[in-house]
Amino acid sequence: MEPTIPHRDGGGFGALFSEFTEQARRLVRAEVSLARAELRTEARKASAGAGLLTGGGGVLLLGAITFVAFLVAVLADALPLWASLLIVAAVLLAVGGAMAWSGRHRMKRVHGPERTIQTLKEDGRWASRSAHSMKSQMHGHA
Repeated sequence: MEPTIPHRDGGGFGALFSEFTEQARRLVRAEVSLARAELRTEARKASAGAGLLTGGGGVLLLGAITFVAFLVAVLADALPLWASLLIVAAVLLAVGGAMAWSGRHRMKRVHGPERTIQTLKEDGRWASRSAHSMKSQMHGHA
């Protein structure tokens, strides 16, 4: 629904301009509020993705440390110790890789305030039409 400028008898241009600026102020406040809400939502998405990336990196580090222990065990001993270390390292690396992939996937879904940008464009078109209409009314071309 598009806001309309109420028609007032009398009062002249000053009253009409005052009404227009008040509506413009309300519109700007509403747009700022919408931008804040959108940015809050996107920040939550970014936070979740960053947490998974961090967690994935930590698990990958544990896997790398365990893999190093595996290599040491292979050189130092026979089958039982290194076999168990290999299994642990493989599981940790798989879990860490899955977490990092999931975090990266979530980070790709973070966007700017697209709705706010769209409504600002629409509001600009409305303001332009309203100003043109006011100008026409002033010159008696309504």
